[in-house]
Amino acid sequence: MEQYCILGRIGEGAHGIVFKAKHVETGEIVALKKVALRRLEDGIPNQVLREIKALQEIEDSQYVVQLKAVFPHGAGFVLAFEFMLSDLAEVVRHTQRPLAQAQVKSYLQMLLKGIAFCHANNIVHRDLKPANLLISASGQLKIADFGLARVFSPDGNRLYTHQVATRAVGCILGELLNGSPLFPGENDIEQLCCVLRILGTPSPQVWPEITELPDYNKISFKEQAPVPLEEVLPDASPQALDLLGRFLLYPPQQRISASQVWNEASRTKELWRQLCLRRWSSCKASQMTLGTQTWKQYYLCRSELEFRMASGRPEDFTCRALAGHKGEIDDLAYISTNEYRFDGREKSVVCTVSSDGTVRAWDLHEGMELWSSPVQSAALVNLVTYPRLQLVVTVDERGLIKVWEAENGCEQAAFLLPMYSSALEACDIPEGPLLLAACAEGAVYTLTVPWLQLLSRVNVFPGNPASLLCSPDGQWVFASTQNSDLSPEVFYTQSLLRQSEGETPASTALPIWLTSRACWAPDEAARLTVMHRNDNGMQLVITTYELGTRQCRDRAEILVQQIASFLLPDTMMPPHLMKGHGSQVILLVSGSELVLFTIHGLQLVAFQDHQRPITAMWVDQTRVITSSFDLSLRVYMWNKENKFPVLKSCYHLLGGSHRWASGFTHVESDSMSIVGVEARNIGTSILRSYYFQVQCG
Repeated sequence: MEQYCILGRIGEGAHGIVFKAKHVETGEIVALKKVALRRLEDGIPNQVLREIKALQEIEDSQYVVQLKAVFPHGAGFVLAFEFMLSDLAEVVRHTQRPLAQAQVKSYLQMLLKGIAFCHANNIVHRDLKPANLLISASGQLKIADFGLARVFSPDGNRLYTHQVATRAVGCILGELLNGSPLFPGENDIEQLCCVLRILGTPSPQVWPEITELPDYNKISFKEQAPVPLEEVLPDASPQALDLLGRFLLYPPQQRISASQVWNEASRTKELWRQLCLRRWSSCKASQMTLGTQTWKQYYLCRSELEFRMASGRPEDFTCRALAGHKGEIDDLAYISTNEYRFDGREKSVVCTVSSDGTVRAWDLHEGMELWSSPVQSAALVNLVTYPRLQLVVTVDERGLIKVWEAENGCEQAAFLLPMYSSALEACDIPEGPLLLAACAEGAVYTLTVPWLQLLSRVNVFPGNPASLLCSPDGQWVFASTQNSDLSPEVFYTQSLLRQSEGETPASTALPIWLTSRACWAPDEAARLTVMHRNDNGMQLVITTYELGTRQCRDRAEILVQQIASFLLPDTMMPPHLMKGHGSQVILLVSGSELVLFTIHGLQLVAFQDHQRPITAMWVDQTRVITSSFDLSLRVYMWNKENKFPVLKSCYHLLGGSHRWASGFTHVESDSMSIVGVEARNIGTSILRSYYFQVQCG
């Protein structure tokens, strides 16, 4: 038990008390069921043994609660389960009205898939009810409490068959549709009366096998005709009532099985649409163009694509080397929209800038260069892209900014900074797309896109080059100058759009100094994490702030609240890369090591998969990719079922030969591809792309 920290009590079952706990090393939240042995000579209770055996038989299903460990403790033992936030009974109890049709479909689909998996492994649960259907924080339903489970034979030679479970599913479906139990009896006889009142009194004509039941005719009930289900549940759809009736049939052999329901439902458009909406929250009808795809094709193709990108087997992707630049590639970014399409029009296009003075576009699907700009008079050092507008913005080493059309490489506009640019940020807000450019003189320029008209110029750090970071929603801009006594500043983007003579934009200085790195929390509107030195300048500190505004007369006032802060371990080299994930997790790269912390300083995990220093890091909702001078890319995948996301190291993607290449310097990714910049020993660079594709027939 010493590896767990008890956080509180969840409840008490027939054989023990259940606690919420945290694993001391990993921070993973679990549910611990403490089972006390009343008398050692009696051994472990049969129900507990059955639960352990059943869960070990079906441990690979995402619809069955996971048993993580079993270990002795005192005069008993402990079962460690994955932690689930609630159960279906609580969901129904706290809903003011019956659940929405989409919710009912979603829960029923997960329940049926879990039952079908159990039955495929010859396990029948025998105690299915809403209280034993647990719900995770993300809405995932999982079957739990296998204390009454039994093994059954698919050939029907055993007493227990799938019909036991499917009638229980009917009762659960009825409760979801009704908002309360359909058969709310307090004891066996009362519940039987409730069943007969709705389904009618069974007879040998309807159910011939009824006369073979052991207690047949011991109790007599008055004859009752069944009540039409549409009268019992007037708000339910005809399809739902039809399915409910097939679950509640008296003759067990006539009841539909879980696998039959799934097979029939799999042919419906609405089911596949709901599956997509539940699995991928961004998959809204208004945001996704299906083209010639159906929802079923989309679901199956995207699921296969994600499996391939998580596996990284040689047969899962096509690797290509794309050469063309005559100098070093200094930056790259995707210009294609990061959408999932499987109708033949999917495309992954990246743009690159190089010391050879050109900007180029590359089709990673076809493995070819699409266009190259004319050679510019100075080396291009940075770029940003606007996929929605299909525009690329570059800046050269003198500070000349240019806008290019992504389709053909035609130049659209130009703007000359007084000195070279230290940072370039694309900012897309409701008022329109903006470009933020920091100049080496310490000023920040706000320009319109695509015509690069000057909206404002703010002198932030006179004589010091600035770094810029826009918040995920574009409403905030963080400006800093590295390892300086000057405090970093946060600007409210709206105040940069229209600057009158003598008017200063809404901004605030953070009470820290010697800033080195910063990142925004992707899942929060205004959560900023900054790495800086402490007051004596000796230790590195990670501090997280929440930002807000309030209207003060005719201008906005910025509010800053510190919500977390911690010291980095003295044994850790100063990190040179920093990214945020979700709302609570920070990823730091120090040398060849990748380390994950929570914003409160809990170290979640550390990886040392690279042999040489890590040069770049890509982070999104599904994966993390690192590049290194060891000429490899490392791919990690997120698992978000716990309170804090768990990162799993999956596979390497190798570059070319060490004879010609010195390592990867950059890495980017979209929904279908991964691309890295491979530096060559002769002072040039190439792109190394890995394109993942599925066959959707």
